Amino acid sequence: MSRYVYYATTALLCLMMGAGGVFDVMRPAEVMEGMTHLGFPAWFPVHLGVAKLLGVAAVVAPGLPRLKEWAYAGFTINLLSASMAHLQTGDPMSNVITPLVGVALVFGSWATRPDNRRLGVILP
Repeated sequence: MSRYVYYATTALLCLMMGAGGVFDVMRPAEVMEGMTHLGFPAWFPVHLGVAKLLGVAAVVAPGLPRLKEWAYAGFTINLLSASMAHLQTGDPMSNVITPLVGVALVFGSWATRPDNRRLGVILP
C-alpha cells in the first residue's frame, strides 16, 4: 500500500514542482506579476525555478539518498515560505492553503519512500 502512496504523492509533487519550475524559468507576465505582488525581485523566479527543477531531478533519480533529503527539505522550505508570503500580503486563504497541500505531498512522498531511497539504510 505505501508503495502506491509513494508513487502517487511523488508523481503529484514532481508534477507540481516541475511545472512551477518551468513557469518560473520562463517568467511569463503572470509569474512576474505574482512575484512583484509578493515583493520578490525580478531575478528570483529564475533562481527559484532552477532550484525546483534540480529538486525534481534529485527526487526521481535512482540512488542519491542524501541529495533526496536536501530536495525534500528545499521543497518544504519553498512551500512554507510561499504560504507565509501569501499570508503576509493579505492574499485570499486559498493562496495560503495551496502551498500547504504541497507540503503534505512532500511529507507523503518522503515518509513512504522505499528503503533504497532512504538515507542511512543498509541494503543487502
